[in-house]
Amino acid sequence: MNKNWKNVVITEIGIAVYVEPNTGKTVHKNRPLHGFVINDSESCKNYIFSDGRTLRTEPNSLFYLPKGSSYCVEIEKIGGCYAINFDADISDEPFAITLRNPTALTSLFKAAADAWKNSDLSGWSLSMRALYEAIYRLQKGSEIPYVPKSKIGLIAPAIEKIRECFASGDLSVSYLARLCNISEVYFRKIFFGCFGKSPKEYIIQKRIEYAKNLLRSGDFSVSEVALMCGYAEPCHFSKEFSKYVGISPSKYHDSIGEKNEQI
Repeated sequence: MNKNWKNVVITEIGIAVYVEPNTGKTVHKNRPLHGFVINDSESCKNYIFSDGRTLRTEPNSLFYLPKGSSYCVEIEKIGGCYAINFDADISDEPFAITLRNPTALTSLFKAAADAWKNSDLSGWSLSMRALYEAIYRLQKGSEIPYVPKSKIGLIAPAIEKIRECFASGDLSVSYLARLCNISEVYFRKIFFGCFGKSPKEYIIQKRIEYAKNLLRSGDFSVSEVALMCGYAEPCHFSKEFSKYVGISPSKYHDSIGEKNEQI
């Protein structure tokens, strides 16, 4: 899943539908729209694309089929699936994740499919809701790369605390390690293996991304954004922002304003 999904705008809904077991085409050529699909608890299929790639989809998995792709479907275990076809300015490779808790998202896809089946006017909005929730789930799932679940479990309390309090300005590595009941050295080692960066670097990047969003809103001054992102000193915030973004927060703020004036 590439980073472009972060800002994706869905422009069209083709259909939301439940594909019954033993129904639907097994050969697809040049898909007219993108598609997100959720397998039910029985379905297991392989999608074999024209370029030779194979996407394996397990029961309760959420997966993406790109617009313009051609493939054939190989059924391993008979089951149904919910699908929503849509258009958006996005380009990515096919991918899949297995949902840890599929009930909530499946319910959204089901509600969208039921609305389309009954020509309900809510079909569009329900489909949009389901799609953006799917994108959120995928982003959340792709934030942590392929690491043994046992190690992820060890630092889970710290990951949750960072997500809740990264902008508070007082998250030390020693405190995070204590939350996990492991040594600071071991915590750093596991964290780097999970995210490819140190805990400090990870927290800073989350703060800077949050700062960019706040600055883009145009509702806050640079000094206010610094405080909201956990920086007691605006000069420290400016230094770290410039390091990661390439320009100062003031220039970033001004550049956003200039773009808005041109629109």
